[in-house]
Amino acid sequence: MSQRPSTLPITLGELVRIQPLAGAERLHLAEPSRRVEQVVLAETFERLRRCTPHLLVVLHNEAATGGWSLAAALHLAWERNISAVVVSRAVADASSAALAERLNMSLLVIDADPVDVALQLAGQVSAPAAARALRHALCAARLAEQTGIRGVLGVLNSELQTVPVALVIGGAAVAGRAAALQERPNVQQVQVEVHGPGARPWARLVAAVPAQGPAATEQVEALLRLARPSLQAAWAQTRLDSSIHAAQEQAAFGLLRRLAAEPADGARTEAGDVDVPSWSSELGWQVDGTNRAVWLAPVHPSGEPADEVTHLVRASWQRGRANWPLIVEGDGWISWHSGADPDDVAPLRRAVAAFRDPAAAHGLVIGIGRAHPGVAGLLRSVAEARLAAHVARERGPAAVQWFDQVGPPAALAWLPTAEIAQVADLCLGELMDARDRTALVQTVLAVLDCGGSLSQASQRLGVHRNTVLARLARARQLGLTYDEPAQRLALHVMCYALASLWSVQRPMP
Repeated sequence: MSQRPSTLPITLGELVRIQPLAGAERLHLAEPSRRVEQVVLAETFERLRRCTPHLLVVLHNEAATGGWSLAAALHLAWERNISAVVVSRAVADASSAALAERLNMSLLVIDADPVDVALQLAGQVSAPAAARALRHALCAARLAEQTGIRGVLGVLNSELQTVPVALVIGGAAVAGRAAALQERPNVQQVQVEVHGPGARPWARLVAAVPAQGPAATEQVEALLRLARPSLQAAWAQTRLDSSIHAAQEQAAFGLLRRLAAEPADGARTEAGDVDVPSWSSELGWQVDGTNRAVWLAPVHPSGEPADEVTHLVRASWQRGRANWPLIVEGDGWISWHSGADPDDVAPLRRAVAAFRDPAAAHGLVIGIGRAHPGVAGLLRSVAEARLAAHVARERGPAAVQWFDQVGPPAALAWLPTAEIAQVADLCLGELMDARDRTALVQTVLAVLDCGGSLSQASQRLGVHRNTVLARLARARQLGLTYDEPAQRLALHVMCYALASLWSVQRPMP
């Protein structure tokens, strides 16, 4: 792309972003995209009648005596297709604004001397590249003052006015105006990549530019590029603040767990609970009421979550729930809701419903513990929520499991399936080498789950009863003697572990 400054005519929208028109009052701004090819200082109505389209007219003397003269000037400007009319404040009133709006004619009111304003505007219109450079410098100064991503997007949208701008990560607009992503006729999307650490793509700035030719597109792209350093600085500051806060919360929760396990002398309440530490309120935590914990966990855990994932999950979870903590714990994240009524689950249901889409996008499940009072109750609810999340993994991403509905089968969620599969490799070597091992294990598991009923197992598997019999016979030949009482429990556990493991992995041939 050529880096030469554009010599195409400047637009009205660009002029009102720099002095002297930046300080003017906009009684009506009809079309900011209108180009301005020349500035005319009109002292008479005869001069107005000789104006050609796409001029900016500054009224003076006879043409700006107020009342009927301004109304007549606006009508003439509308007839001559003038881009805008500039007039002294002493001349304009409410009726002038109403007429300008009715005619859809841009009318700007100034306090300075009209002659001086006209001279300044003439210089800007005759040298559009210099005017645009000044505009970019002013915009850069405003961008540099911003400390947050939303502030940067606010400056861009304010600067571009009719051109919506959004910051996009993946396919979602995380800041700015979502209208920038909408496909509309005669609108072109301008995109600028924003890089994170190591020059890796992090996000995109997207602007929806009305079809006004290459000049408008180039000017919008130049402003988007101008915003990249401020965005990168704001993003780095946000990540730093988030990392510091996350580390503080993680350390504080670890201390809370220690206090509950080993309370100091005199640190228990009369009810036997642990006194709520004073520093918990400094973090914005509520733990002295009835607490119900939430555990967010990946369907396929792989150790402690990456910082990038934690940052995205935190942003999604705390949207609208800024006072709900989110603490990295093991392979997932802990949060909780504290309230006075243990039976009031409405806030949690709303939070979970709002998080379903992000949970699906990140491959997460949600476990919810029961309501318990105080610090010790919170930690008990956390353990319940984690167990519920393990159970939810069987149903896949975005699954929600309340501990109240789990029951004894929750014990199966804690089985070390990988270790049990290794035992199966040793004890059932022939079966594990068979090509049809998956079908055989699933069939034996179904029969054992159904208490030995072949008809119920066939219905559960969706196969004929004779197929179940044939598979059982083959499984017995390969060492899976499920019907021997002394081995039934161990084989049942092995089949459950293998089926669970194979459900999240591609079965070996």
